Amino acid sequence: MDVRGDFRRATGFNPYTFQREAMESLIEGSSLIVRAPTGSGKSEMVLIPFIFEINENLPSQLIYSLPNRTLVESIGERARRYASYKKLRVAVHHGKRPESQLFEEDVIVATIDQTAGAYLSVPLSMPKRWGNIFLGTAGSAMLVFDEVHTLHPEKGLLTSVAMSVESAKLGIPFVMMSATLPRSFMKRVKALAEKKGGKVEIIDVKDEREVKSRAGRKVGLDTGPLFNGTSLTAKEIERQAEDVDKLIVVVNTVGKAQQLYRELNANADRPVVLIHSRFLEEDRSQKEAKVREIFGKGSSANEAILISTQVIEVGMDISSAKLLTEISPVDSLIQRAGRVARWGGKGEIVVYDVEKKAGNPYVPYSKELVESTIDVLKGVELLDWQTEIELVEKVLSKPFESYLDPYKFYERLGGLARAVYEGKRSYVEENVREAYSVDVAIYDDINNLNPDDAWKLKRLRLDFRVLKGKFDQIMEAGGEIYRVEENFIIDEYESKYALVPISNKDEIMPFEFYIITGISYSPRLGLLFDDSGDIKKFEFEEKDNATNVMGESRMKKESWVEHSRKTLEFLRTYMLPRYDYPIGVFAKYFGVSKKELINWIELSVTLHDLGKLNIYWQKKAGWRPGEEPIAHGFEKKGKLPPHATVSAKALEKLLFSSIEKKIARALYLSIAHHHSPGAREFSKFKLVDSWASQIVKVTGSIDLDVDITRVQEKSDSGKLPIAYSQIPDIQKKNAQYRFYGLISKLLRISDWIATGGGEYERILYSKNRI
Repeated sequence: MDVRGDFRRATGFNPYTFQREAMESLIEGSSLIVRAPTGSGKSEMVLIPFIFEINENLPSQLIYSLPNRTLVESIGERARRYASYKKLRVAVHHGKRPESQLFEEDVIVATIDQTAGAYLSVPLSMPKRWGNIFLGTAGSAMLVFDEVHTLHPEKGLLTSVAMSVESAKLGIPFVMMSATLPRSFMKRVKALAEKKGGKVEIIDVKDEREVKSRAGRKVGLDTGPLFNGTSLTAKEIERQAEDVDKLIVVVNTVGKAQQLYRELNANADRPVVLIHSRFLEEDRSQKEAKVREIFGKGSSANEAILISTQVIEVGMDISSAKLLTEISPVDSLIQRAGRVARWGGKGEIVVYDVEKKAGNPYVPYSKELVESTIDVLKGVELLDWQTEIELVEKVLSKPFESYLDPYKFYERLGGLARAVYEGKRSYVEENVREAYSVDVAIYDDINNLNPDDAWKLKRLRLDFRVLKGKFDQIMEAGGEIYRVEENFIIDEYESKYALVPISNKDEIMPFEFYIITGISYSPRLGLLFDDSGDIKKFEFEEKDNATNVMGESRMKKESWVEHSRKTLEFLRTYMLPRYDYPIGVFAKYFGVSKKELINWIELSVTLHDLGKLNIYWQKKAGWRPGEEPIAHGFEKKGKLPPHATVSAKALEKLLFSSIEKKIARALYLSIAHHHSPGAREFSKFKLVDSWASQIVKVTGSIDLDVDITRVQEKSDSGKLPIAYSQIPDIQKKNAQYRFYGLISKLLRISDWIATGGGEYERILYSKNRI
């Protein structure tokens, strides 16, 4: 790869030295841990080499994980622009915009929780029965974790480290990036990955002068108000705004931001914009657009004041000459400072104390981290890159080292295993979220709300501790809180809901959905815990039904042999070439040739429906002796017995006697789970008399010498002896778990195409996918 030329062609600029070194290391197979200034082009140095080296020196897919939706949207647009050079597909994927129905695009830009859900076979925005397809991507793609300092250190950060280290073990490169990672932490992660056999390079930018936007940048730091005990008030903001046209103000809590906005907006001589996390999605998007219009690069707007919480720390490409902020931990403070003179020139950040209240006055931050930050800020008057690094090292080195304590690390691995075992989305979220959150909707006409329509209500997310803290206030004002309880019905695609009244604050639990009466909402102020807002009832929004299926009765009649051949044909013409890189990685890891592994994949995919040769299945499908066994397009004569687990059971002896057990286990379970991950029960079966000749007809072109007499012809009902995807040992068997996901994806997508008889693009983008 001509890294300089490709980078220049895609961006219009020559790469900085650290960008070139990073790209060259990636192409040579090394993972990266990067510490570089904000706005220095970290994303480009990852996206561009992947786009130009996809499926060659780098994997077949890339998952770019970020802490919030705003960043996902921003990086997603840049990824689309660069990917257009090679006509690669890009998807943006978060809770409000889950574009990727199968995680099958070349580049997927997602929130960290969506990536974790895919890795744990529990997709957060798609049906759970597609879980092993999502795992197939997350377990074989190049994983990129950006702005990792914003993740909860003992949850999201450790989860990203665990996923990254296991990728390195297989030889799949990963990337972790931030402007505020302590060097000791970077070295510890590097050591963990290299202990597993991976190659890791640390890219640590020493001098910011090469970065054009920071070369002539000079940001002064005024900590006088902090050390004088002065807190931020509306009058102080008005005073500070006198000598600047545009002013950014950042406070630590939503309540404080709303209070300042109310006071300022009543008397302000210029526009005042409020932004925080408790707005509905459409209102927040409009506000973000307004903020970019006023404070973005090249803006022609004159005067304005922005009141914000920490939501602008990452993902908002905005700037002002002056920023006022409440004291926060050093990494948060540095990110806030990144909104000052962002594109060069002079600026100032003024730091204030917070009002001293009972308990922790620095909520939502750790008191210890904030107090350590206050200590190191004494005497600091200029915030350049070298100073920022020194502050980070002084405050964060010891805390970040403790996060990688072996006990905590293995505790997180146990949490990941539990999420897979239980298959619950709440367990996924508790492995990544910085705050235990709940979804909230308001609806003042609760008696006329159909519980089955509750899930359609617009909603917003907040820390569950906030809701607990407001419980008494809501009750005293005559409001009510209801939990929306979801009851899954086995073998059905719809859920039933109930509204369960909450009578005690201790009943409020994280990761649940609550509907509240007696409070309100304002498009200007956001969620309000009183009735002063204009809106007392959220509207319903349409939800795409991602679970529609194509019934067998609508399929063209097709023999078992025809379907098996079509499935193999699509596997060979599309899936195997597309996933050549990860197949090669797993072949090398398991110590077999790529050719042999491909042959076994071909055999497993071709025989995935062997269970349909069960005479009991054929009879229920309307087959008669002497006819060709059928696969699709029949008239049912009753409920069909499950066939996927029967396929696995019938092939059990053949697989486990012919190939290394680690490989056999993954192939075996991907066959068993090609309709329902986690399925284990198999019904009584007896293969039709012609089963052997049927197998010979479809496997003749596969270069394997297998003894089909080892196929089991009949059995009473029972359970498969292993259920690996249900109880994965993520530490010891992670490679097998990931390989199982890849084979499941190859099999299920090949099967879908062969069954639907359509084009790959139709299946990929159709909302009515089988």
